[in-house]
Amino acid sequence: MIAIIADGRWGKRVVDHLCDQFLNEAITWGVRSIAFANELMKEEKGVRISSYSEAIEANELVMVAMPCVDLLPWTDVFAPMLNGKIVIDLSVPQTSEDRYIFGWQTSSSEQLQKKLPGSRIVGVKSTGIYRLAGKEPDASSLVYITSDDPAARKRVVELFRSTTYSIVDAGGLEENRAIERVISLRAT
Repeated sequence: MIAIIADGRWGKRVVDHLCDQFLNEAITWGVRSIAFANELMKEEKGVRISSYSEAIEANELVMVAMPCVDLLPWTDVFAPMLNGKIVIDLSVPQTSEDRYIFGWQTSSSEQLQKKLPGSRIVGVKSTGIYRLAGKEPDASSLVYITSDDPAARKRVVELFRSTTYSIVDAGGLEENRAIERVISLRAT
């Protein structure tokens, strides 16, 4: 079971895409506004829509797809609920503000691990997910998976092996420093 934390139309695109990829997984879409998400999700895809809190509580894997500038403040609120969970970070610094926040000496996934020391952070970075913002996803895209927790990384690698993506086990979270820069250049 996977919780996908993502709001609005962008969140719907991510949820729709990942539902098509993770055919054997139950997905809960954790949102800020359940009414708005229900309005967006017109066709039934077997997705349960719930609040952030309910989605986090009900799932072992919590996939977070939100802008970097919103990600770290979001963790301030939900850190206690995320203890012990595998938190999958899909964020990639896209704006000059994001790049200013993270600089060259760290990555969003590393900062997330600092903010959530009781969680098992796994960075999942791919240009394919970011192309969902208006273009067709590129199913042949590489997905780079990183974590300082080898068991969590292995669990997420196994999860993504069932998709149409090509998977790269890219090592520890520090590797996201280069991966995020390359992806942010390719996604623009």
